[in-house]
Amino acid sequence: MHHSINRSIEFSSNQAHTHWAAPNQSQPASHTDNATKTLEKVADPVSRSGRLSESDTNRLAGSSIDADQSASRCDEGQPVSISSLLPNARFFSGSDIEFVSIAESAEQCTPGQLVVYRIGVDCPVELISQALARGAAGILTEQILPAPLPQCIVPDTERAMAEITAKRLVDETGSRPDQRLLTIGIVGESGKTTTALTLAQVLRDIPCRVAYQTDLAQSDGVTTEASELSLDGAADMIQGISDAADAGAAVTILELDAHMLQCGGYDQIGLDMLVIVGHNAARSDFGPSPVDCALERVESDGIVIVSTEDRRSLKAFESSTHRYVTYGVDVDADVELKTIDLVDGVLTAMLRHGDRSAMLESLLGQGTLADAIAAAAAVGVATDNPLVQIAESVSKLRELPGRCQKVAAADWNVTQAAPLMVLDIAGTPRRVSFVLDAIRQQMASVGPECLPMNANVKAMSARRAKMWCVLAVSDTDDAETLAQYGRLLEAMPDQVVLTCDPNSKEKFLSLSHNVLDGVQDIASMRLVADQERAITWATQCANSSDTVVVLGGVDRRSARSQREDLQRLEELMKRLQHESADASAPVKPAGGSASAPSTQTPHLKVFNPEG
Repeated sequence: MHHSINRSIEFSSNQAHTHWAAPNQSQPASHTDNATKTLEKVADPVSRSGRLSESDTNRLAGSSIDADQSASRCDEGQPVSISSLLPNARFFSGSDIEFVSIAESAEQCTPGQLVVYRIGVDCPVELISQALARGAAGILTEQILPAPLPQCIVPDTERAMAEITAKRLVDETGSRPDQRLLTIGIVGESGKTTTALTLAQVLRDIPCRVAYQTDLAQSDGVTTEASELSLDGAADMIQGISDAADAGAAVTILELDAHMLQCGGYDQIGLDMLVIVGHNAARSDFGPSPVDCALERVESDGIVIVSTEDRRSLKAFESSTHRYVTYGVDVDADVELKTIDLVDGVLTAMLRHGDRSAMLESLLGQGTLADAIAAAAAVGVATDNPLVQIAESVSKLRELPGRCQKVAAADWNVTQAAPLMVLDIAGTPRRVSFVLDAIRQQMASVGPECLPMNANVKAMSARRAKMWCVLAVSDTDDAETLAQYGRLLEAMPDQVVLTCDPNSKEKFLSLSHNVLDGVQDIASMRLVADQERAITWATQCANSSDTVVVLGGVDRRSARSQREDLQRLEELMKRLQHESADASAPVKPAGGSASAPSTQTPHLKVFNPEG
């Protein structure tokens, strides 16, 4: 394998230029021994059985025939006992449950399957009736249900499903899925998907087969799809890791959910690398932070990639024995990204590590996603890959849907006559603040004004370009989050249109009141319940030199729903650009030549919400 992935984290060639903390200064680890761990991990999963429990190791040492027989039993649909998979589980209406597999839902249950009851999601009456009618073996639940079916009572159904899936896969393959390939987890408040897909591009050019699971797409290293399933469940993620290992992937990249980390949903997954993105702000709730929970999942010989400006995360490493690599943009770090220029959405920068450097150009997110690029580059350096190869790989990734995405028509005459349009999924006040601040900086750094090539477009006057923000809120946002949106919208953009996602129209009035709680001048915002009409109004009122930023309004329950909503918004924005360009074209006088001056009085554009 060219430029082999070195998870050991053999940094003999880089250590002189970095400040990694060794686990034990009195007993330094052997770099030569560490250097061989990655190839052993990818090529021979059985040799890594030292991390398994004693019972798992004895089973592996006995004979490989046992694992083959176990796999064949699973293929034949032989029932499995829950008590053997969850020793601490309690049962109601029976002492155990034997099931063939876990049903995706009660409506899709087949005889012998285990049905899962999720409190607050499933209707207990409908679930019980469906389970009885379809011959379910039992119900996995957190509370006792009034049903004559055997029930397994667990503290958390998601954790129980993850544990069941992990143990069944150990029986089938002889090792835990995460131990069959290099496992990289990404955690943070914003930028996880961008970092994951950028990192996948970097490692894919090693070359090696790379799998990933993000909320935008999933890949097993061979095929890529936008799944209809949500990644909120750790059981699906564990199964995806196993599928990637079966497909021959050498690396898997996981986007970790903060809530699942705090609930212990990823306890069955060990991480060889942890990448912390974003600057984790102070928390007002109790309990461990998602970063602390993710750090517990890192193996003893793993490594952490963290921003040098993330002081809170760096402080968490003071009591940890893990080695770490820092990254940063225009700051001192182990891996630095020095910005040279940012013009017209093109980022020109120098990637530096020690005494080595490489130039790169990136169109990713209109040049605003430099932190994600630096984080991906730090992983590339930690896996001992040349900076030139890393820079070339990053430059290949041109755009990601819904990540500071520039929406532009194919015709340049249209783009000159219409306002610039940017689409982002948003989702949190921190993400909204990042996007608006990045767009504002780009608008302030625009070069000298030039005459437009489109004859129908007049040269811009001395009027300052404005930022129009169309923010869609959701009924999943709490009152404090909505008030934070209000404070941001009043301070950062020039004009604001508040709307909501298509599923929250009935609650738009109460949602907008919560947003206005954070606003001093409530007359500064326009409220339009329909998202498409809100975007249409902002585009019609904006000048060709202005920027319209569309935030939120995307269904993020699954990768497919997210991609469909992003495509819908992108098509709408391109159509509005064409309409804006047509409206700016001069009107030919009736019965006259095209060059004759028009004597008609121009009319103001009026938006009709009922049209």
